[in-house]
Formats: sequence, C-alpha cells, structure tokens
Amino acid sequence: MTIQQIINIAKVSEYLSANSILRSGLFGSGTPSYLPSLIRQVRQSVERKYQEDPTDEYLIGNADYLYSLCNRFNKIAQSVTGGGGSIASQTSTNQGIYPFVITSADFEDDGVSYNNPNIVGDNLELFPNQLNQQFWYAGQGLFVYTSTGIRITYAGFNANTQDWTIRIDQVFGNGIPPIVENTLLINDTDSLLINSTDSLLIS
Repeated sequence: MTIQQIINIAKVSEYLSANSILRSGLFGSGTPSYLPSLIRQVRQSVERKYQEDPTDEYLIGNADYLYSLCNRFNKIAQSVTGGGGSIASQTSTNQGIYPFVITSADFEDDGVSYNNPNIVGDNLELFPNQLNQQFWYAGQGLFVYTSTGIRITYAGFNANTQDWTIRIDQVFGNGIPPIVENTLLINDTDSLLINSTDSLLIS
C-alpha cells in the first residue's frame, strides 16, 4: 500500500470514527473520543511531509502508524476510496459558508442527494424547516455523508415531490470532538505523548 493510499484512507477514517462516536456515544462503541482529531493531526503531518520530501526516512514508519490508527475503519475506508482514490479533506476549504440554506431545487435527480464539494468531510447538522425544532445528525438514520456531499435517508423524503427548506451548519458537538488545529511534529513513531485533551506532541 502506498503512502498516498494511506493518506486517503485516513481522510475517510476521520469522519467514520466521528460518526461511530456519534452513533454509540462517547464510549458505547469503544471508539476513543479523541480518535478523529488524532487521525487528522497525524494525517496532516504525514501528508505535509510527503508533499515536501517523499524520501524522508521517517515517512514510511509514520504512515504505518497512521494506518494503524485507522485500523477498525480500514476496510470501509478502502471501499470508499477505491483502494487509493482521492477524497476531500475533513477541513472545509470555505469555512465561511456556514450556515446556509438549501431547498428541494438543490437536490440531485434522485431526490435525496445533495452534492457540494465545500461540505465534504465536515461534521454537519441539518435543520429542516418542515419538522419543528428537529435537528438531524449523521448516524441517526436521517442522512449520511457521501464522497460528494450528503444523502438524506429520512423515511419518505423525496425532494422531487415535496417542498423542503433545510438549514445546514457545521457542528463540533453531539459526541464529535472539535477538530484541533495544532502543529504536529513527527520524527519518531516510538514516542507519543498526549499532554492535554487538545494537544498532541510526537517527539
């Protein structure tokens, strides 16, 4: 498996691990609450080093460590990436878009898919105006993330025959830990120190 394939698998594993926590609670599924952030931080460091110096002597070891972090999600992630295809980063390229509103006219021909490259990889909450005070989160049987946006799985939903107005916002709560923007330095995979809930140092 190539380093680029591992990076792609890690990108998918970030939101798979976050969804696992959301569905089962902080400890119900055995997924540590910090795992999505940890995968993301290590992935960003490996990706940055791979772009700067793909021959770096520590790169393979750190990529292997990254792959091990994704262990329980590897098979699903590989099926999504096709064994190494590209997928957008969990960090949105346009953080200023939230919140925004979509209507039935914004959905694809299937009546349930909404495609938007700016939201791929982000943790979202949806608020459909037609359902009074009901927020939707992935993993509740209401919508799922796709490689191009989201797909509504709410029973009976069909934007082709119904009028919907849905507010979409980025969310960090509801069991999903915030994505921490810390600098990660990787020189050796043998020493890992987590010195707080939002700080990760590898030396």
